Amino acid sequence: MHVALIANTAWLDEEMNALRHLVVGLIGEQVRVAQVVPESIHDDAISDFGERVSWLDTSWDWLRRRRLVHLAEHLAELGVDIVHALDGRLWSAARGLAQRLDAAAVLTAGSAVDVEQVATAGAGRSGHAAPGVGYAAATPSIQQALAERLRGTAVVEHIPPGVHLGKRPTGEPTARSALCAVVTGTGRHDEDYDALLDAISHVAATRAEAQFFFDSQGDDNQLWEAAKQRDLLGHISLVPRKLGHRELLLKADVLIQPQALGRPRGLILQAMANGVPVCARRDAWVDYLKHDETAWLVDQPNADDWRAVIERLYDQPAFALALAQRAYDWVGQHHLASQQVTRCVNLYRRLTGEGMKFPGNDAS
Repeated sequence: MHVALIANTAWLDEEMNALRHLVVGLIGEQVRVAQVVPESIHDDAISDFGERVSWLDTSWDWLRRRRLVHLAEHLAELGVDIVHALDGRLWSAARGLAQRLDAAAVLTAGSAVDVEQVATAGAGRSGHAAPGVGYAAATPSIQQALAERLRGTAVVEHIPPGVHLGKRPTGEPTARSALCAVVTGTGRHDEDYDALLDAISHVAATRAEAQFFFDSQGDDNQLWEAAKQRDLLGHISLVPRKLGHRELLLKADVLIQPQALGRPRGLILQAMANGVPVCARRDAWVDYLKHDETAWLVDQPNADDWRAVIERLYDQPAFALALAQRAYDWVGQHHLASQQVTRCVNLYRRLTGEGMKFPGNDAS
């Protein structure tokens, strides 16, 4: 079994660790791997294991498809028999490449947006999906939505994103005199960010040492202006965007996601797996955001609600530690990288008809 993992720059900017974990895990399961990644990605950013096949990324779907399909001859020489698109924006290209290779196609559905394109990318005009196509749904809600649209015409498996556990949070909780918070989302100024900025204004008025580091997305000038209007520049910093920079954000006291993004994020799972408390907008598409079990959630973009959550981190450190511990345990049960790899391999085998490989059995 030989799989081509296809990734684009936008997905790698969010999920670089996910690619590394998947490559190493699959190779550990005796699956050969080709990492099909953009030319702009440095070799140090991806796994040293498995072949690398480079392509020139683009935002144009038709050109992306054309460039990836042109890799068919090289991937055929490698013996690739499964094409796995790791991002919904790659579905069309992955389907075309798989057809050229006469290979199975696995399409990761990682967001609510991906569900909307199933009618065109997932099934033919007759409503029936092509043979050898399977969907890897990142959450139960996405899996259910896909199953309803496809009506049994394609394999749909729940394959949650996985992370490695760090050290379980322990220690004696003490009241905070300062807070180092990371705020992460789209970076685009909207009512969600406005509500959070209003809450920060109230908190900063009485807690002068509070610092909030905003995960920069490169188009956050309006967000900066909104902070300036509230006289918050002494409490806010923008973390420059750089491939892989989000790993640095896990050193914070808390991770705040003010928007419901409709998709799971490795960054949030990594925070939980490293004992960082998470505060977020409630999101029906994401299974790991459970109020008071894995995170403290806010239902609406409301400044008073955000203020209450932030002040709770200050005033109730024991509750914050307990929250981080519960989230850590939940991720350990449901979102380990090893679990993701096992489910991927099972889906690959289901699509290709390859049997389980046991010691002493050389059959592939």
